[in-house]
Amino acid sequence: MRQWRELDVRGAVVPVWCVLLTLAIVAPWLRGGHILSYDMVWVPHLDLDRPEVWGLGSGLPRAVPSDAVVALAGAALPAALVQRLVLVGALFLLALGAARLLRKQFLVAQLAAATFSVWNPYVAERLVLGQWPVIVALAAFPWLIGTLVSRDGPRWSVVTLCLAATALSPVTGVMGLVLAVAVGRRSGVVRLVCLAALVNGPWIVSGLLHASIARTDPAAVRLFDLQGEGYFVRLGSALSLGGIWNTDVVPTSRTLLVAVVIGIALAAVMIVGLVTMWQDDQELLTGLAVAGSIGLVVALAGWLAPDVVARIVGDVPGGGIVRDGTRWLALLVPLEAVALGTGVHALFDRAEFTAWEVPTVVLALMVPFAAIPDMAWGVGGRLEPTTYPSSWSDARRIIEKTSIEGDVLVLPFSAYRAPAWNDRTPVLDPAGRFFDRTTVTNDELEVSGQTIAGEDPRAARIGRILDEGRNVPRRLARAGIGIVVIETDAPGAQEAAKPFASSRSIPVGGEGLRLVGLDGARATTVDPDDRRLMTVTWAVAGLVVLLALLGALRGAWSRLHRKPAEHRPRQVPKP
Repeated sequence: MRQWRELDVRGAVVPVWCVLLTLAIVAPWLRGGHILSYDMVWVPHLDLDRPEVWGLGSGLPRAVPSDAVVALAGAALPAALVQRLVLVGALFLLALGAARLLRKQFLVAQLAAATFSVWNPYVAERLVLGQWPVIVALAAFPWLIGTLVSRDGPRWSVVTLCLAATALSPVTGVMGLVLAVAVGRRSGVVRLVCLAALVNGPWIVSGLLHASIARTDPAAVRLFDLQGEGYFVRLGSALSLGGIWNTDVVPTSRTLLVAVVIGIALAAVMIVGLVTMWQDDQELLTGLAVAGSIGLVVALAGWLAPDVVARIVGDVPGGGIVRDGTRWLALLVPLEAVALGTGVHALFDRAEFTAWEVPTVVLALMVPFAAIPDMAWGVGGRLEPTTYPSSWSDARRIIEKTSIEGDVLVLPFSAYRAPAWNDRTPVLDPAGRFFDRTTVTNDELEVSGQTIAGEDPRAARIGRILDEGRNVPRRLARAGIGIVVIETDAPGAQEAAKPFASSRSIPVGGEGLRLVGLDGARATTVDPDDRRLMTVTWAVAGLVVLLALLGALRGAWSRLHRKPAEHRPRQVPKP
């Protein structure tokens, strides 16, 4: 077992292991189609000329800049391929980055850290919930940590790219900054804050433009608080990287008693690792512990201090980023992965007899799998690709060519769907992104039978028109709605279609959709000053990322072609 004590000097074992880990999860995604699950909405064509993609819509910029990144990438590559590259690449880089943080330790320690970093409840639950920007940010964390703690000093191009990867959504952008400051405070807090502000600029500036509506329904706090999973109490769920508010996405293995037993075993190894880090690398431990503690406190706050959190989300603009507190457990993942790997290293180092080395290796690599075996095959088959019905493509084509002006309204007026063509998997209505013009959808959420008020004033105004039921077509046209898309296979479709019984229908090939044209509508316009401000913001953020990318490529090229030091023969003294 000597090879397990050596570093991965040839650089092959760790990457291959990370590839295998990733393939075990993403195997179902190798066939065609789009993966649609809860908040993960991917459409064949996300148009670049939609104002909301750039933070100029009527609602809060929750999908800024992630939608713009997807739209830009989709202009060059098929959208389904972009989705695979993002998800598969993030999982692979997450595993590889965790292993690299322990590259000076035994090979088995590197592999254990890589395994745990992707094979844990947090990754499983966030994948099923469809929060892919969180997974991308999580993949950037170990690389951000690695360059900030480097003895040669941070490579700022890498720091910038990592912060940009975390900036795909407001909450992940803030988490990225928290981690950078906690780990790299000696590199200059002001510099880190300025870099983070530049790459997070699109959603920050858009959020300021929407400051008047940037408050969240306080009732959401108790609906999004930490939950116990199976035999885990709430604190145990959080420490084991679970506890998500939506219990429907919890893997079945988390509800079994054996999950607690395995969790205790993993925790024991992590404690050994924390003690070892305290003795050998207090600086890294301190940074990771500070970030992890912040994540844990935010995760627990909605449960332990719901009134305080309710005041924050209800009174502080942008305070909604702490509504789903368990999302902040991402900051705890690097600490636990490094602690587990370091603990494995310490235990393996103490395995003086060869007979103990074999079980140590097996346990180090297999226990994370045993803790959540249904992480494999798309989280137990919950993430399967699907294909949009032909009626959707035909409806998009018709809307592209029609002379009818105005925006699109999707009915029934509810946020989520569970269509039969998606195997009844709940998903944020894809129609909100599917067509080539601004589309109004309901941003109210139904959680545990309770309604969480939305923030989009235009959606609220449309909702009142529909609820009042008087002269609906005419009033919608005055509100800028020119086309109504009715998803006839969704619950409540018949009731939603009644106000349009005498309206002009537009024939659509296939089943599942009905188009209604409304006369007299005019599309909404964007304030020219807002457009100019966002254009400058996007240009600055894009230039910063581009310069960082060029710097990173130049550094990689220099290291690749760096000439080795000349060999100087050892001088042998004459007798």
